[in-house]
Amino acid sequence: MKVTIIYDNRSAKEGWRSGWGWSVLLGNNLLFDTGSDPEDFMENLRKAISPEKIKEVVISHPHWDHTGGLFTLAKESPGIRVYVGEGFSHKFQEELERKGAEVIRGSGWRVLRDGIWIGPELPHPVPEQFLVVEGKDRVLLIGGCSHPGIENFARLTREKFQKPMIVMGGFHLFSAPESKIREVAEKLRDYGTVLAYPSHCSGERASRIFREYFPVEKAGSGTELEF
Repeated sequence: MKVTIIYDNRSAKEGWRSGWGWSVLLGNNLLFDTGSDPEDFMENLRKAISPEKIKEVVISHPHWDHTGGLFTLAKESPGIRVYVGEGFSHKFQEELERKGAEVIRGSGWRVLRDGIWIGPELPHPVPEQFLVVEGKDRVLLIGGCSHPGIENFARLTREKFQKPMIVMGGFHLFSAPESKIREVAEKLRDYGTVLAYPSHCSGERASRIFREYFPVEKAGSGTELEF
């Protein structure tokens, strides 16, 4: 499966826009989060695929930097299915439904399609869910901001799949002290992390420290990997 970072704080390719936010395209019709700025998000998305081909969107949590392009996308892809957690407001859901989207709520492990799972929504400090792609010999864990802790997402993923793990997304460590970053890195290593793509709100210090524990790749808008 081809995985493309559509929106991130930095650009990895010339011509790709960046901004405070996060979005990932999996295959050719599934999105995880939708960045912050609608225009920049849609411009980047069109570099990878025609927006009307998107059929499903998983939103990690309802913050602006992950939902910014969602309503614009809903206009261009009628009948799109949007998977949210129980922590989303019903007002948000109703606004999406008025745009023609189908909203599906949930909180536990959910099979999205063969080999792709929505992870349980953890409630504190911000209700947030995550995405897991299961491969034959490893799994790809994708977080949004990881407010409840990327290490907690990784623990749940390890318990369920018992496979080595690639971890990607915002780890919300940009303002964390070094001791906290090392604590998270040690837990990720212990849970089987073999490669990480710190993005969005992870912070450069976390990226640097993580390299002491497992391989780390730089990410940005336009980054592609095969999983």
